[in-house]
Amino acid sequence: MSAQEDDILVRRFKRGEEEAFDRIFEKYKVPVYSLCYRYTRNEADARDISQEVFIRIYRNLNKFRGQSKLSTWVYRITVNACISFTRGKRPTSPLQEQQVAEATFRERTQMKVAIDRAIHRLPGRQRMAFILRHYGGYTFGEIGEIMGISTGAAKANHHHAVRKLRISLKDWL
Repeated sequence: MSAQEDDILVRRFKRGEEEAFDRIFEKYKVPVYSLCYRYTRNEADARDISQEVFIRIYRNLNKFRGQSKLSTWVYRITVNACISFTRGKRPTSPLQEQQVAEATFRERTQMKVAIDRAIHRLPGRQRMAFILRHYGGYTFGEIGEIMGISTGAAKANHHHAVRKLRISLKDWL
C-alpha cells in the first residue's frame, strides 16, 4: 500500500467509513508491534503499547492534516508511546532481569541476545534512531521527522548509538 493509498484511506475514514481504519490497522500492526518489541524487548509490553498506539491513531485520525506521510505520523505516535511507557515503568529487579535473560537465551542465539541487550542499554533517542534506521529502513530525514528532531540530530543519535554498540559488542565483532 502506497502513501497515495494511505491518503485515500484517511479520507474515507474521515467520511465515516470505519473499514478504512481496519485497512490502516492491517497495514501497520506488524511494523508498530515490531518497533515496540525492539524497543521494550518484552512481548506483553509491546502488545500493550501497540494497542495504545492504535487507540491513539483511531482517536486522532480525524485530526491528521496530511502534512507528513501517514506512516511517519503512525511511527511518531509509536515512538512517543514507547518513550512514555518506559518513563512510567518501574525498573525491573535483578531477579526479573535474570529470568528474562535466561528465557531469551533459550529462544535466541548468544549473539542475538548480546545485540538486543546492547541496543536496549542505549539511551532512548539513540536506541530509537538505531531501530528506525536498521530495522525500519528509514532515512535520516524520515527518522528526524518521526522523532521530531532535525536530520542532523537523527544522524548524530545514530552515530553515537553505533559507536556505543561497537564498544558493547567488541567481543562479537
